[in-house]
Amino acid sequence: MWRAIRDRLVPAFPWHVCIFLVANVALGIANAVTGGPWWAFWPLLITAIALGVHYLVCKTAAADERWAAQRAEELNLKSYDRSHIENLKSRYPNDAPPDQRR
Repeated sequence: MWRAIRDRLVPAFPWHVCIFLVANVALGIANAVTGGPWWAFWPLLITAIALGVHYLVCKTAAADERWAAQRAEELNLKSYDRSHIENLKSRYPNDAPPDQRR
């Protein structure tokens, strides 16, 4: 089920961004032309929240085991306290992935 949702939402994100921009620019222009209070704020806020949720779903859908392993390795290599990490690895060797156990 999650794969079906991901396959539909991830490709739709660029379209969602375009629709967000066009619609909110049009509403902003309409608000400026008609004058009065700034009513275009509320549709902007609601669509921005919807776009944010869509973005988070797309980012979550892109995370898998391979991505997590690559990200962990990146953080490990960029660590300022590399000696501490190596100390923990030597102290707890059974917590390493099966292919890296000693």
